[in-house]
Amino acid sequence: MNMRFPTLGAAVAAAALWATPVYAQHEPGQAAGKHETPDTYVAAVAEIDERLQNIDGLIKSGKLDGVHAEAQVIVGVANTLAQLALKPGSGVPKEAVKEINKTAKELAGKFDAIDEAGDSGDEAATRKVYAEMVALQATLRKHAPAEESARDLYSCPMHPEVRQVGPGTCPKCGMALVKHTTDKYSVDVQPSGGAITAGKSATLKLALKDPTGALVTKLETVHERILHLLVVSRDLSWYAHEHPVVQPDGTFTLTVTFPQGGDYVLYHDFSPPGVGQQVVQAPLKVDGSAPAPVALEVDAAAPKAIDGYMIALDTGGEVKTGGETHMAYTITRDGKPVTDLQPYLGAMGHLVIISQDLESFVHSHPHEEGAEHAGGGEGGPRVDFEAHFQRPGLYKGWAQFQHSGKVITAPFTFEVMRGDAGPEPHDHGG
Repeated sequence: MNMRFPTLGAAVAAAALWATPVYAQHEPGQAAGKHETPDTYVAAVAEIDERLQNIDGLIKSGKLDGVHAEAQVIVGVANTLAQLALKPGSGVPKEAVKEINKTAKELAGKFDAIDEAGDSGDEAATRKVYAEMVALQATLRKHAPAEESARDLYSCPMHPEVRQVGPGTCPKCGMALVKHTTDKYSVDVQPSGGAITAGKSATLKLALKDPTGALVTKLETVHERILHLLVVSRDLSWYAHEHPVVQPDGTFTLTVTFPQGGDYVLYHDFSPPGVGQQVVQAPLKVDGSAPAPVALEVDAAAPKAIDGYMIALDTGGEVKTGGETHMAYTITRDGKPVTDLQPYLGAMGHLVIISQDLESFVHSHPHEEGAEHAGGGEGGPRVDFEAHFQRPGLYKGWAQFQHSGKVITAPFTFEVMRGDAGPEPHDHGG
């Protein structure tokens, strides 16, 4: 499953948490003895990051016999971490050494399990141990001091504990990792032909700008499009998921008719190469009669009749901050389960969630079982998503599915209660 959950300002970008010094790249599966022994805590953590990234690549390519060498290096480096943390000038707080020592031993202790899984060719078991190692590495990494570097830290917007040096994909959900940076992208939105009026077709010109202000002309394709545009009225009563058309000069255009006057917000979801997903918010004023705002009311407890279908949302109980929330949608028609949902934009469903204050945004895709159908198969009647919430409050989500060539949009409003503190997803979005 892919998930994007940023907190938005003028543009969405993650804060740089820490960085690591530059080291020569190692070929995946390289013999354990062929690597430089790190002499600082930061360098050691970076070495483990790189070896975990190599293991991820080996699993994806089916070369499980190469996992042994990478894991062996991790063991050797992990066993030095506590000592490196105690070195004068390490920058590691002394009170953290005990946790580092315990976690490093646990990480080193994963060698036998991942070695056995790799040697036996068991991809699922290898991936499981790898995910456990990534989680342990997150604890070791949080104690690394900030340091200038040309190497970049990437992490998963949905699983913030998954972090590594360099780009890659999340071992838990398969989502592309996003680069940590304080640089901000922006979008210039200009109507063609003057003001936009409710009820009349209008064309918008969109120019995506990088942190230097230059036009962004290279983008990665994510779920069959290079730009997803989510448009909502300020009160969240109106929603549209659009795909602007790229022009020869690198800008985009979109022709749209707004139903009523008033304030709208555009969320531009795009992924520059080597940077990862960005979600940039832009306000838009539409001339014409503006109705009174529609207050959000929680309605997620009961199924809804939508376009001849009944759609139910199950959140597994109270939704809280600080943990994972599973959001399961079940689709029926005429009292019968719909089991032949079709892929829509490369997934068995899309879920966009926006907070009442418009500051939090998520663009999610289903769990792996749904993704398996994306090659042309069918799915349903249940489609599962996952979400993380940083702040309590009211949220509205729009789930979209395709059946018999028709896109079904199911809006639900729910409340997020304050729960236990958990890892804070960094600011990004896709």
